Amino acid sequence: MRSTEAARAMLAATLLCTLAAGCAGTDSASGKDTLTIATANTADCIDPAQNLTANASPFVRPLVDSLVYQNPADGSLHPWLARSWSGNDTATEFTFVLRTDVTFSDGTPFDAAAVKTTWDGIVGLGAQAATANSLLAGYVESVVKSPDTVSVRFSTPKSSFVQATSTTALAPISAAAWSLGPQERCAGKFAGTGPFTLQSIQAKERVSLVRREDYRWGAAPWQPGAAALARIDFQLVKEPGVQFDALSSGTVDAATGISQRQIDSLAGDRYTTTRIQSPGIVYTITPNTTRGPLTDDTVRRALIAATDRRQLVGTALAGGAPFATSILAANTPGYLELGDELAFDRNRAAGLLDSAGWRPGPDGVRVKNGQRLSLAVTYPSVDQVNGPLLELLQQQWAQSGIELRLRGLPVAELSPTQDAGDYDLLVFNQNRGDPDVLRTVFAAAGKNRARIAADDPLNTALDQQSAQAEPDKRSATVGQIQRTILQRGLAVPLYEPGSLIAADSRLDGYSIDGTFHDTRWAP
Repeated sequence: MRSTEAARAMLAATLLCTLAAGCAGTDSASGKDTLTIATANTADCIDPAQNLTANASPFVRPLVDSLVYQNPADGSLHPWLARSWSGNDTATEFTFVLRTDVTFSDGTPFDAAAVKTTWDGIVGLGAQAATANSLLAGYVESVVKSPDTVSVRFSTPKSSFVQATSTTALAPISAAAWSLGPQERCAGKFAGTGPFTLQSIQAKERVSLVRREDYRWGAAPWQPGAAALARIDFQLVKEPGVQFDALSSGTVDAATGISQRQIDSLAGDRYTTTRIQSPGIVYTITPNTTRGPLTDDTVRRALIAATDRRQLVGTALAGGAPFATSILAANTPGYLELGDELAFDRNRAAGLLDSAGWRPGPDGVRVKNGQRLSLAVTYPSVDQVNGPLLELLQQQWAQSGIELRLRGLPVAELSPTQDAGDYDLLVFNQNRGDPDVLRTVFAAAGKNRARIAADDPLNTALDQQSAQAEPDKRSATVGQIQRTILQRGLAVPLYEPGSLIAADSRLDGYSIDGTFHDTRWAP
């Protein structure tokens, strides 16, 4: 059996061979126009509508534009493919006035009909486009009012819809793609309006994008004209050690899957580090409130008190991420700081469990009516970053008499397991730059990860915030929802996720919005 070091060396050699055959960048930064990135992401499906996870997002965003651009720094919304937009007083109808100088990469014009075709197509996909359809929940119809004007109508209020149009999930693709099958679109057979086009894809190995020379309709914050890079090569490498070796040897220009400790060991003058903060629901553990001990909110609140987030981040992540201070990340509109609700307090955890009738057993695990306080947390078995974090959490909870079992599942098994509610505890995060992500994840009519009942009052509040068009009122409702989720122990937030990118220091403006439009090599 090969050693870990030998296996890494073999993988690195294979990667180097692949890059040497496929990349055409120059040796010096001056005039270089190719970027090679090592990433742990997979490219099993790059159709923006069917991309159910964040795995393919780095490859999708450069290929498609959205109606609206959301600034990743402050969450503000700006024109992109849409020049302007408006909504009615009940947030059930929205009208977008579109640019008239845009074309898809297959040469066909972008217009209101293309928007309608895409959104109708998404609804027709049903569960195959679960994320996109959650953004279109209550969709009634889209109406083409003129070649540059489209209106969309919903059966229920959707105050978050304009923000939803900034996501890749609702990005328009050309009409011809909708005559193909879903699997063909997953393989990249679609035309977008983005600054890059797909040159080639090998789902388990690499994705290559090339610049679109006639691109002229970028969002306002960008430099005008076509992208600075002529080519982007994504090398799909899951092993952090191989990514680190490739970066430190100069085989790749950037790596997105190495740890904070590895980044700290890089020469400071040769590399820069960028952290892309993910808005939305933080990396969290959500209990199934219909299972065993977790039906008791006292037990669920004890899990929060038994969790030392500072230690988790400082030890398992080497300080490479902020620890959670709410269920929403701090850069999400509507975020409410609730650090006091998440304070680590082992004595409080013990008191809560005592009051719920759980007493220390002979092996330290608490027992009630002959049942051990033993819970399994379900997570992706391929997750090499969060696996050690969960192992440390296992140790923390053990000190409070809670046995935590790690249940790693293959990625293909996660979605059906989640949808069936076949778990005690589920670990995940959900990216979105709008607080309506709470409704998507927690509502009984949504993903319902905490498995709340249809008549649970939380559903009313989640629907209410979706209907509130006045920002201050909506923020107040969203704040109360966050407080309720924590006070009822419907989530155990751990840390704010994001992407750590280490890159050649000569690379300027590494894309934090995922488009790579303004990324360039220093002269």
